[in-house]
Amino acid sequence: MSLKIIGVGLKKYLNDKMNYLDGGIVMLSMVELSLSSGAGAISAFRSIRIFRIFRVLRITRLLRAMKEMTQIINSLINSVNSLMYLYMLVFLSVFIFALLGMQIFGGNMNFEINSDGHSGIPRQNYSSFFWSFTVCF
Repeated sequence: MSLKIIGVGLKKYLNDKMNYLDGGIVMLSMVELSLSSGAGAISAFRSIRIFRIFRVLRITRLLRAMKEMTQIINSLINSVNSLMYLYMLVFLSVFIFALLGMQIFGGNMNFEINSDGHSGIPRQNYSSFFWSFTVCF
């Protein structure tokens, strides 16, 4: 922020409304850093971190100005829409194999001693649909 003020001058810096957002976020971050470095960190200033996300909104302003970048983003969006059927096919196959694993291996993983030395059912089993789906994924 200081380098930008030095580079463009204070008058031009204050003419751009996006610099107010950036300056506010920088000031809040500096306050947060100074308060969190001490032993009694105030938890209210930890919620200020959410304002850093607003800096990402500046990218949208740049994307509108670049015609080529808009074409690339539109191509990516169209690709995701085209690949949606492939994603659904992969999800369906994992779903089917999770159910098949529950039928074949469900309840068969009661070991007396696990690999970590504890007795019981390992977490990676086919006894519930959640863990069966997770193992297949």
